[in-house]
Amino acid sequence: MSGITIRWYRPGDEQAILRTFNLVFREVCGPTFVDRTLAQWQWAYQQNPAGHRISLAVADDGTVASQYAGMPMFCDTPFGERRFVHCVDSMTHPAFRSGLQTKSLFVETCMPFWAHCIDIGDALFYGYPVDAAYRIGQRYLKYVLMTGIDYLIRDASAGPMAAPAGLEVTKVDAVPPDIGSVYEQVRADKQCLTRRDYRYLHWRYVQNPARTDYELWTVRRAGKLAGLMVLKPGSGLAPDASTIADWVVPEHDGAAADALLAAAVRRQHEEKKQRLMTVLPAWSHEAAWLQQRGFVVTPSATWLGRRLVHNICQPQFTAEFLAARWWFTLGDSDLA
Repeated sequence: MSGITIRWYRPGDEQAILRTFNLVFREVCGPTFVDRTLAQWQWAYQQNPAGHRISLAVADDGTVASQYAGMPMFCDTPFGERRFVHCVDSMTHPAFRSGLQTKSLFVETCMPFWAHCIDIGDALFYGYPVDAAYRIGQRYLKYVLMTGIDYLIRDASAGPMAAPAGLEVTKVDAVPPDIGSVYEQVRADKQCLTRRDYRYLHWRYVQNPARTDYELWTVRRAGKLAGLMVLKPGSGLAPDASTIADWVVPEHDGAAADALLAAAVRRQHEEKKQRLMTVLPAWSHEAAWLQQRGFVVTPSATWLGRRLVHNICQPQFTAEFLAARWWFTLGDSDLA
């Protein structure tokens, strides 16, 4: 394409990336959009423990005409450690769009991204594309719809929850250093999930420039860590909602789970939110448990439909395996 160079990210590109990002997403999101800062970009890409993936189309004047980007996550799977790449922040500058009739600059920017990621061993691309990106992805990029996103929602009218006795639930300022022992129990319950170790959780929720949006809650039994919950009490994808963003609790420890959930419900009521919501796979132990405690499955399309799509790079990760064994939370996305 004349006047355009498609290449991998180079240090120093971030300011041009941010100019195009803020232009595009201000157009998409409207007057409520708040520009992304350099600190937010550095956190998402430069500080990510698993690295970053950024393919750019750059005009002769230095304008970022298009971007296809990803945030890799280390995952534990039956096939060993793998990297799943959450594809985010993909965009094309309004001056460089060609519509859906021909292969767009967006697609041209994506193709070397995917080729490089496959070459270095990334196992899966996934994302939550908006409608326009989804249509392009279906046509040119082999996006496969895994599932429409349903929310699990508990209404405030369901009332408070009683916390089990003998457990200490505490709001903490940092990820507990002994989280690894709890994660190993969680990992034993699951077949495929993002590795929720100290390094990942510290980056995701504590180093995050949006740190004040999150509350970290621990539950301990006789001083020993039994679980961790990440809560966003002031916001949610559903209107007037608090959000359980992440969850690290072994399946067998129902008392620890109930203790953390009671804290989430209490915070929901303190924030005067109508709803407490989360997202978990429909087949999961946690989804069934939450429904037993008053949560109702509610399609995201009730307000704004969300979808999870993927593109498989390694054949052992079949669509059937992912649909039945990939355990995820909102924290695995940029939606929380």
